Amino acid sequence: MNVHHSVAAALTAAVLVTAAAAPARAQEHLLSLGVGMSTSISAPGMTRVAVGDASIAGVVPTGAQLLINGKAPGRTTIAIWAAAGRLDYEIVVTDPGLDAVEQAIRQAIDIPSIRVSQAPGTILVRGTVPDNTQQLHVNDVLTRFAGYAKDKKVSFVNAVTVADPLGELHAVLARDPLTSQVRVEGDGSGNIVVGGSVHDRAEAEAVLARVRSLAGRNLTAEGKIVDRMSTDTTTQIAIKVNILEIDRTGLKQLGISLQGATPDPNNPGSFTLGNPTFVAVEGSGANIPALNVAPFFRLTRLAPTLDLIVQSGHARILSSPDLVTSPGQEASFLVGGEIPYAFSSGLGQVSIVFKEYGVKLQMTPTLLGNGTVETKIAPEVSDLDFQDGVNLQGFTVPALKTSKLSTDIVTRDGESVVMGGLLRRIEQRNINKIPLLGDLPILGKLFRSTQYRSSETDVVFVMTPDVIVR
Repeated sequence: MNVHHSVAAALTAAVLVTAAAAPARAQEHLLSLGVGMSTSISAPGMTRVAVGDASIAGVVPTGAQLLINGKAPGRTTIAIWAAAGRLDYEIVVTDPGLDAVEQAIRQAIDIPSIRVSQAPGTILVRGTVPDNTQQLHVNDVLTRFAGYAKDKKVSFVNAVTVADPLGELHAVLARDPLTSQVRVEGDGSGNIVVGGSVHDRAEAEAVLARVRSLAGRNLTAEGKIVDRMSTDTTTQIAIKVNILEIDRTGLKQLGISLQGATPDPNNPGSFTLGNPTFVAVEGSGANIPALNVAPFFRLTRLAPTLDLIVQSGHARILSSPDLVTSPGQEASFLVGGEIPYAFSSGLGQVSIVFKEYGVKLQMTPTLLGNGTVETKIAPEVSDLDFQDGVNLQGFTVPALKTSKLSTDIVTRDGESVVMGGLLRRIEQRNINKIPLLGDLPILGKLFRSTQYRSSETDVVFVMTPDVIVR
C-alpha cells in the first residue's frame, strides 16, 4: 500500500510541475493601420518581440511602449513577451488610396458572411453565401468597380463560394412531377450530373431537356449536362433504309407539283385547282391551304409508289438494309467496295491504303423527349473514274467521283423521309471493230465504229426510323 501511495504522489507532483511550466495562453488582438502610419501599444515588462514579416510592419521598443510602423500593404503578426504573459497581434497594413474603395465595396455588398481585405495591389473578397443570387450580387458589385481598379492598377480577387449552388434547381425540380425523383449534383468542374431512374429513354430525354432549360447560370460556359440516369426498359431504334437508283421519269412520278388553289364557293371543304376540283383531306373551311394534303399522301402512298416505280422499270433497288442501334450511337453501311491506292511513304518505299467507294450511309439517331427521332444523316455516292485516273508504274489508279450531303432531320415514329439529289452519271464508249483490220494505223477507222452512251440517274434514300421499347 505504501508503494502505491508513493507512485500516486509522484504522478501528482509531475502533473503540478507540468501545469506550472505551461505558458499562459496568449492574448490575441487585431490592429489595422495604413502605409506610412505608426501606432503604439502598451507592453509593461516587455522582454522580447517577434515580427512575422518585417517588410509589412516594423517595431521599435520604447520602454514600456512598442511603436509599430506600417511599411507595405499586407497582413502579418507580432508576438510580445511581457510580464503579463504573451500578447499576439494580427497587423493589417492597408493602402490609404484603397481604404475608401475597400469601405465602399464592403458597404455595397452588405453581406455579413463576406469579408473584404487588402493585399499588395489587390482587394480580396472572400466568404460563403447560401445561394447563387447573393453570388451574382457580389459579382455585380465588383464589376461596377472594375473601371476604378483598372485606373489604379488594382486587381480584385473574388473568392466567394456558394454553399449549395444547385439549391434553387433542386427546389424547382422537386415541384415538377416529371423530375421529382431525379437527382442533380455538380461535379466541381462546371458540369451538372443528372441521376435517378425513369421508365424509358423518351422520359429520360424529357428530363434532360427540362434540366437543361432550368440549369441557367448553374452551368458554366464549358459545362455540360451529364446523363447518369437508368431506365426500366431498353430502347433501341430500328431504321429501315431503301436505296434506289431512279431515272428522270421515276423522279417525276415520285414528286408532286405545287399549284395555286382557290376555295370552291359552293363547297367550303373543296378547292378549285384548275380542273378538276379535289376535296381537302384535313379540316375544312376557306382558310385551309391545299398543301394540307401533302402529309396524308406522303405517309399512306409512299411505299406503293416506290413499288410501282420499281416494277415499271424506272428504278432499281441498290440496297435495302435494316439497321438497329441505340439512341445516340452511329449506324452505317456500305454497298460497293474498296480500291487500293499506292502512295510513297519514303525514299523507295510504297505503301497501300484502301479507299471505300459505292453507296455509303452514316446515321446517328437520337430519341427526343416528345417521342420523335432526331437523325443526323450523311449519305454518299461515289464511282470509279478511270478517265481522270493517275498512271503509276504502268497501272491506272482511278479517281473517285463523289456526291455527298449531310443533314439533320426530326421525324415521328414510323414516318418516312426521302432524300435525293445525289446524281450518278455514267458515260460509256463501245468500240466495234473487225479483228486485225480495225487496228491498222490509217485505214483501221474504216473497219471500226464507236458508240457513245451516257445515262444520268438519281440515287434516292428512303429512311424510316422505328422506336423499339422492350
